[in-house]
Amino acid sequence: MRLRLFASTATVALALALGTAPAALAQNTQSLTKKEAKKLLKQSQKDLKKAKKASNRADGDAAAEHASNFANNMNRLNRGLSSSHMSDHDMLDVAAKVDEATSRHEQVLMDLLAGDQLPEQARSHVEDALAASLRGHDTATEAVLNRGQVDLPNGMLNNQSAKAAMRKNDALVRQAERAQKRGDNSTVRRSVDQFTANMGTINNAIEHGQVEQSDAISVFDRVNNNTSRHISKLEDLLGTVPEEAQAGIQRALDNSVRGRDMATQALQRSRAASIMAGRRGATGAPTGIGGRPSGAGAGGGRPSGVGGGRPSGAGRPPR
Repeated sequence: MRLRLFASTATVALALALGTAPAALAQNTQSLTKKEAKKLLKQSQKDLKKAKKASNRADGDAAAEHASNFANNMNRLNRGLSSSHMSDHDMLDVAAKVDEATSRHEQVLMDLLAGDQLPEQARSHVEDALAASLRGHDTATEAVLNRGQVDLPNGMLNNQSAKAAMRKNDALVRQAERAQKRGDNSTVRRSVDQFTANMGTINNAIEHGQVEQSDAISVFDRVNNNTSRHISKLEDLLGTVPEEAQAGIQRALDNSVRGRDMATQALQRSRAASIMAGRRGATGAPTGIGGRPSGAGAGGGRPSGVGGGRPSGAGRPPR
């Protein structure tokens, strides 16, 4: 809460700083590669350490210089990420690193501003640095939410699209976990809501047989394994968030359970059919791939045995 209350004041200071340093930030609108983004993040971390050391020895000029460098690098990173043409996989990786780093940065910068060792001439530069870090955190959050949306090419699940979908759900669950540790329930909710939507897309493809025939066994196996892991993490998250955030996590759990169960049933049928087809020398799609899984209702309901919430009598799936 203290960080967010400070953000508006610091953002005004940042806007003034940007107006007085156009040359230093000339590359802000340029797209970044994954390598360039990581380099900027690493450099900003070095600048912050130097600013802290300079403040501790009461060197106001050095503290101001390093804090200003931090703000410049973070703003180049923020704007570069906003216009980046990185792949979804690379963007999710970079955004997670920025999210983790800015959480640490913000605490260091707040401690500097709250302490009595920071030279007065460096204060405005540290405020600019904090504003840039807060903006970096917001940029990273939005990147995960935007790039974490599952969109199946032609509505089909194959090895490639299933792998990409599970990576996106991994990123969303990890972001929800990081947000929970910060007490950021809004980001927890948004992350699990996007996860739920993603699982709806995946479940719909499985239910309606929109799975590449040649990839069916590996697709179902991937969905089964990944959703089992996600269920475990979501169950842990459910017990740590306020009551108002629990409904969204429960929906995510329900969709994960449904996806896991459909994938498990389809995997068992596909393996059995593949063995039978091999023995008979048959070709074509194995029997049981496509259409509704056994026990699924006409309205897209849960597979047989899956009730509202967690399955009755089911414990946490093996990790």
